[in-house]
Amino acid sequence: MYLLLDVGNTHTTVALTHDGKNFDTKRISTKLLQTEDELFVFLKNLYDFSFKKIIVSSVVPNINHILSFFAKKYVGSEAIFVEASKFSKIKWNVKIPQEIGADRVANAIAAFFDYGKSALIIDFGTAITIEVLKNGIYEGGVIIPGFSMLVSSLYKGTAKLPLVEIKLSDTFVGKDTESNIRIGTINGTLGGIKYLIENIKEEMQIEKVPIIFTGGQARLIENQTVFDDIIFDYNLGLRGIYYFYESLTS
Repeated sequence: MYLLLDVGNTHTTVALTHDGKNFDTKRISTKLLQTEDELFVFLKNLYDFSFKKIIVSSVVPNINHILSFFAKKYVGSEAIFVEASKFSKIKWNVKIPQEIGADRVANAIAAFFDYGKSALIIDFGTAITIEVLKNGIYEGGVIIPGFSMLVSSLYKGTAKLPLVEIKLSDTFVGKDTESNIRIGTINGTLGGIKYLIENIKEEMQIEKVPIIFTGGQARLIENQTVFDDIIFDYNLGLRGIYYFYESLTS
């Protein structure tokens, strides 16, 4: 058994797997990852500690040492961290591959294995990221403020605007303040993503390509009608973490 940790800025997904396809997953606040001992106490209530390896995708560098301590102290092995430079089956055609977030690397790896060598991946998290994979080459992507970040910035940066629930508006002309905010932040962001996808496909000369939505907040827009032929894949990143580990051992 293997323990996978997908550490995001807001939430961390913890998953136990034996084959990289079936996952026993839990979501916790990343703020809970304060010490290796606290993490042990928390996980011991969830799992029987039969796992032999810990593989980590982390975009929060200041807690990576805690995960390393945890792996050594309670599992007896080094934690393995997802990094682009250690996965050679994809060519990372960017200026500094080391700067690519581990979550983005994992998404690209899973898309490479499961959807073919070309794909567009949109991950809806604290930030919304777009990855461009063409013919087995990672060509780069886009980073956009996430829904919560946009809504929160309006609330914190103004005197009267409320903190609204994050959900898609059914209309494009708001009749009250809350609908105005939803249209501007949620609908407007989705419109921007559609615009980016159209131009990415034209710029990269890729017409028919899988478009994969993933990330926790993608669930909020599953019933939207802005896009056609979208694949919703919520375990994409977890499979990518596992595939990364497999590539090191094969």
